[in-house]
Amino acid sequence: SKVVPSIAAYFEPVGSYPNDRVDATPNPRFGGTSSSSSGKSGPPSANSGTPANPNEVGIAPGARPWRAHRRPSTPHARWSPSPEELQADRRRIYNALVLTIGCLVLVWGVFLIDLQFDLGLNRYGNRPLKIRGLIGIFSMAFLHGGWSHIWGNTVSFFTLSVMLLYFYRGIGPKVLFWSWAGSGLLLWTSGAAGNHIGLSGVVYALAAFLFLSGVIRKHTVLMRVALVVVFLYGSIVWGVFPIEVGVSWEGHLTGACVGGLLALVLKREGPQPPPLPTGEEGGEPGLPVPDTALSDEGLGILGTGLVEDTWLTAAPGSTMESPMDRRQSLLWKGPRPVGRQKGNPNQRGIRKERKGAHLKARSRRSD
Repeated sequence: SKVVPSIAAYFEPVGSYPNDRVDATPNPRFGGTSSSSSGKSGPPSANSGTPANPNEVGIAPGARPWRAHRRPSTPHARWSPSPEELQADRRRIYNALVLTIGCLVLVWGVFLIDLQFDLGLNRYGNRPLKIRGLIGIFSMAFLHGGWSHIWGNTVSFFTLSVMLLYFYRGIGPKVLFWSWAGSGLLLWTSGAAGNHIGLSGVVYALAAFLFLSGVIRKHTVLMRVALVVVFLYGSIVWGVFPIEVGVSWEGHLTGACVGGLLALVLKREGPQPPPLPTGEEGGEPGLPVPDTALSDEGLGILGTGLVEDTWLTAAPGSTMESPMDRRQSLLWKGPRPVGRQKGNPNQRGIRKERKGAHLKARSRRSD
């Protein structure tokens, strides 16, 4: 009689036990692998082609066993601020808040005293081209016509002043002073006749400076500050036009002009964008480095620039490899493969150039 093998015999795994039941066959254990294998295997035998254990499947010499995708061994290292950096940044925030709140306390103090004792201090406003209006160059910012007037200027001034004094900590007080005095002086020399009061001129000067300075400096952090200013106070641009009766649009316009002029004059002072690094070969530009701190006065964290993947820059002098340096080391260093030809739509992907005698023979047959 003829013995017909079972169907399971045709599908029996290579190197498994000769067994009648396929379900009872254990998974093969690969032996004789190289030392670079990532799998958990026993010690290699003397002959890599012969399995050390009869239960193992031998691997041919020179063959590369299967292994999972090898990820970079060095994980991404996140930078955590040191206690000194946190303390320095808290001190900068504290200084910005103290100076801003101090100015607002003076403004509110003058307003409440005038309201309580009915002193009529609004007569000391800015009167353009008049001698008695010279005092209004500095005093007009302390005078307001009502609760809604002073409250609207308070919220805007607080937000813009804190952003100015923190992100421009080297030149922030200078910009605040010249915004205060310059807007009043320009209004006195070019404004229309009348009595101009309010803090609006300083608010327009700070908004114009933060926006224009963030654009011309090309610093990523300062450009984000400019976008925040546009988002919050973009509608105040209509205040520079004579739309509403009784509103000093000249004070708004002169304040915006002073802020823009300060942004142009002081563009070389304060925070500057970092230079782009040059490549190692040929002087070609490399990857842009993350923005450094916004001031050279010490350490700080909130003023540190962020790269596109939200990684923070390590502190100067740190031995930790930054993500940008690690990305640079993983870039392709060899020659680029030949890309797809424009004339052949059937060719897809990136293929290497084919060379060999068979291509020459094909070209001779075609001729």
